[in-house]
Amino acid sequence: VPAVVQNNLFKRTQMQTSFSGNFLALMGGGTSPQRFTLRSALDAFLDFRFETVRRKVAHDLSRVSSRDHIVDGLLKSLSGLDFVIATIRSAPDAASAVTSLRSELGLSKEQADAVLKLQLGQLTRLNKEKLEKEKETLTAEIASLTTLMEDDASVRSFISAELLDLKGKHAVERRTRISEE
Repeated sequence: VPAVVQNNLFKRTQMQTSFSGNFLALMGGGTSPQRFTLRSALDAFLDFRFETVRRKVAHDLSRVSSRDHIVDGLLKSLSGLDFVIATIRSAPDAASAVTSLRSELGLSKEQADAVLKLQLGQLTRLNKEKLEKEKETLTAEIASLTTLMEDDASVRSFISAELLDLKGKHAVERRTRISEE
């Protein structure tokens, strides 16, 4: 008897509704339309997120590595601060100061430019402990970003954490209550 009641409910109400759908999207660089199943659409989305996270991490790694390189140059210039100040003051132009700093301290062009962009007052007030602390945090960040670039499992866990964060921000409790009456 319960099966008969259930079948009548399904037949006469909207407790069970089926509908057809045409799940079509552009794939392959947006050039070819393709029909998807739910599973293949989810796989395509996850592949897209994987590639997006890798690109974002590559950009962040480049930015952090660049800053790390500059901090290295600032630390080198702090070790020979008197020489750096004398070189900058005695140089006729910026190009000769860059050349002198590069040859004497072994700085790269970017590092020498960063030292020259600082005003003399800023150069003398640079805090070595602060720069070393920044260097440590940059090194740790580079290590974590390198792990994300090299390890697929860490990228998947990063994506999972992002999705859980979105769920925490946007999830809404169920408004209807299910009772056993």
